[in-house]
Amino acid sequence: MMTDFNYLIDITERLKLLFRARSTYHLFIIFLIFSISGGASLWVSDHILNFLGLESFFSSAFIYWILKIPIIILSYQFILLAVSAVFGEFKHFSRYSLKLFSIFKKMF
Repeated sequence: MMTDFNYLIDITERLKLLFRARSTYHLFIIFLIFSISGGASLWVSDHILNFLGLESFFSSAFIYWILKIPIIILSYQFILLAVSAVFGEFKHFSRYSLKLFSIFKKMF
C-alpha cells in the first residue's frame, strides 16, 4: 500500500514527464508561468472589452461570453509567451503556443 508521501512523489514524477520538466523546481516554475498567464489573460480580456465599449451591446450573458472567451484564448497565448520569456522559458512554452495555433489553423 502506497503512503501519502509516496503517492505525492509519484504524481510529481508523472507531472514532470507530462510537462517535460527537468526538476521539481522547473515544474514549479512551469506552473507559476501558467498561473500568472491565466490570471493576466482574464484581467486583459476585461480591459479589452471595456476599451472597445461593447458592454452596452450585451443583451445577455451568453453574448458576453461568446465575445470574451476568444479574447481570453488569444490574449492567453501572447501573455504566456511574454511571461515565459521573462522567466527564461520561452523555448519551452513556444511549443504549447505553436500547438494551439496549429489547431486554430486546421479549424479555419
